[in-house]
Amino acid sequence: MFKLHFDIRDIFRVVRLGWSGKKIWVGLSGTLIAYAGYSILAIADHLLAGATMGEIWHRYGLFPGLAPFPVTLAGAAMDVLAMLYVWFVVLLTICMICKITYQQLKGDDFYSSGDAWGFIRQNWGGVVWGPVATLALLVFFVVAGIVIGWLAGLIPWAGELAFGVLFIPIFFAALVAVFISIAFVVSLTMSPAVVGTVGEDALEVAIQSFSLAWSQPWRLVLYMIWMKISVSVGSVLLGIFMAASLGLVSWACGLFMKEKLANMVYVAGQYVPFDFTRSEWLSLDITAFLPPAGTPSGSELLAGGILAVMLILLTVIYSSYVLSAYASGLSLIYVILRKRKDDENLLEWEDDEAEEDEEPPEEAETGDDGVEEAGSDTSAESENGDGEAPDTETEEK
Repeated sequence: MFKLHFDIRDIFRVVRLGWSGKKIWVGLSGTLIAYAGYSILAIADHLLAGATMGEIWHRYGLFPGLAPFPVTLAGAAMDVLAMLYVWFVVLLTICMICKITYQQLKGDDFYSSGDAWGFIRQNWGGVVWGPVATLALLVFFVVAGIVIGWLAGLIPWAGELAFGVLFIPIFFAALVAVFISIAFVVSLTMSPAVVGTVGEDALEVAIQSFSLAWSQPWRLVLYMIWMKISVSVGSVLLGIFMAASLGLVSWACGLFMKEKLANMVYVAGQYVPFDFTRSEWLSLDITAFLPPAGTPSGSELLAGGILAVMLILLTVIYSSYVLSAYASGLSLIYVILRKRKDDENLLEWEDDEAEEDEEPPEEAETGDDGVEEAGSDTSAESENGDGEAPDTETEEK
């Protein structure tokens, strides 16, 4: 179990906690699933607009979702569906990483990504429906206000009089609605951590969101800011190391590959939607180690396309680390704030999964008693003369 100070000093641990192979793997898997689903919906939107697959590939390449959708009703609906899908996948991915982090903080380093997948299959509802429940409550208050205004405007002279008399209750209802909107933002941010720690349901997510917004607002804001600063430091350090590694590969391999590598880098640049050849932090340009690119051959075109996929995959791994560090920070923040507001150390809670796997001691005791009772009955039968021993004694006599 990690020894925490239960204050802001613990937040900087996210730089190291995020650097975990299984967490990055979960983040990578979630990112690829979100990318695949979003791309399929984007391609479907373009097809509905009349484009062909060849036109989509020629214009957008591997990222059809980067282009704005056509301004049609079907396109707008597909756009909203795609964004909801990505939000759904990202929330569940963050929740799985929060669960792995929570088990790591408890000292369970053997909790695997497969265990996290099993956990999210059972507890995904709390992550999704917790914020939805809070939003529904906010919508209820807003709709109630609209209805009150509609009735006040519809009813002659009595409507405005009733509005004036009931203005104080209406004002406080609006004040509650403003607080609910804050709680909704908290639930949207913290629901993966609330569920990912001890497996709470949607109702508990809503309750904890209101509790955090009411009792720990300044700590929550301060910790979130410090966590994002820490994640930024970790991501910058990782980016510098990755850029330096790319420069080393370019220099070492370019000593003999020369124009061949230059052509591959040129082809890869046509598919990657960002300039991967330069690093502002290191003042590094990997093409400086290479000769000017020429006309790529057929094999170089294929190898350049593969190189582009590998570079995009490395970028996804980088973003997965950022997601891993962010989710680790959410787990830390929630554990700290629960200790602050409720004086509960969540790291000392027993695992429900472990308790379910244990055999109830009563069954074992019952089995032992049954054996002992059977032995006692056998002994009693022998003592009462129902067994073989009394017959033997009679024959001897």
